[in-house]
Amino acid sequence: MRIVIINDMLWGGGRERRIVQLIAGLNEAGYNDIHLVLLDDRIDYPQIHDLNVTITKIIRSSNKDWSVFKKLRALFKEIKPDVVNTWSFMSTFYAAPICKLMGIKCIGAFIVDCNNPKFFSLNGFAKIIGFWLCNKIISNSYAGHESYRTPKRKRLVIYNGFDNKRLENVADKDQLFRDLNIDSTKHVVSMVARFDRQKDFQTFIKACQALHTKRQDFVALCVGQGESLEETRNSLTDDEHAFIRFTGFRKDVEGLIQISDIGALCTNPLYHGEGVSNSILEFMAFSKPVIATSGGGTNEIVEDNKNGFLITPYHSDVLAEKMDLLLSNENLYQNMSEEAKHTVKTKFSLQQMTNRFIEVYKTNN
Repeated sequence: MRIVIINDMLWGGGRERRIVQLIAGLNEAGYNDIHLVLLDDRIDYPQIHDLNVTITKIIRSSNKDWSVFKKLRALFKEIKPDVVNTWSFMSTFYAAPICKLMGIKCIGAFIVDCNNPKFFSLNGFAKIIGFWLCNKIISNSYAGHESYRTPKRKRLVIYNGFDNKRLENVADKDQLFRDLNIDSTKHVVSMVARFDRQKDFQTFIKACQALHTKRQDFVALCVGQGESLEETRNSLTDDEHAFIRFTGFRKDVEGLIQISDIGALCTNPLYHGEGVSNSILEFMAFSKPVIATSGGGTNEIVEDNKNGFLITPYHSDVLAEKMDLLLSNENLYQNMSEEAKHTVKTKFSLQQMTNRFIEVYKTNN
């Protein structure tokens, strides 16, 4: 089977990590005739070069570069794919019409959140193209389909899959503490996300500031890159920088999660609705309880008071209270840790995700 996977780029986001993991899973399942087409030059996951995949870059001059249609059509004529799997609005906008004209099966996996685009927008138009021309539409959460109002006959849910090999891909914990200049006797609470208006680092930071007035035996890690990183970093005092650290984008996120005790994911619902977050999956796979903003696909992985806590948006006081509770109650922490790992193992494995994609690729409709 010849498989073409198309996305805008491979920047350091959850969608892109999922693509890399899917290709790795397909390779393990014996599928090696895979072509990854990128519409921009950026690759933040260099491990893609270690996989059995052919990478083609069709660099756009703008978001509406009409020459992409001609280049994609020529590429499809050369590859003769059995299935094309798009992962973004624009890759669907370009590829779905060509697939329809050439009689190629097209699978749209562009629903990775609960942010239904505005009707009179380029993404909104691309979504309609996908709904009309794709054979099936994949979301990584049921909440995503409801938000986007996907045609029910085309809906499929395939949850993100975690590759257990990543549990082995960690650095020495003591060395990480030294590299980050953190006292290894301290607890670590972390949030891994983009620094933009969709992710609510402000609530996480306020919670850490409140927690620090009660206990000083922890360090908070803010992990990620983005447009608001410098502004957020510069808003803190020197004293606050002593216990709230900013790491920027890290390729060794597994190691940072390994040394963490708690994972947090605060979301700004005014601008973003989560699908199933890779960040949450990663923490839970490493047996770390997660405290996350309730809503969207988050509720499909975090079970409140079982494998983590769900909190209402912007409630930094509640986040601080839940972090303190987990750090103070060893039995509660242990139970939630075990439940977190069990959830990922039974519901969000890479093999399950890969098998579901293969099943979709192989079906006739």
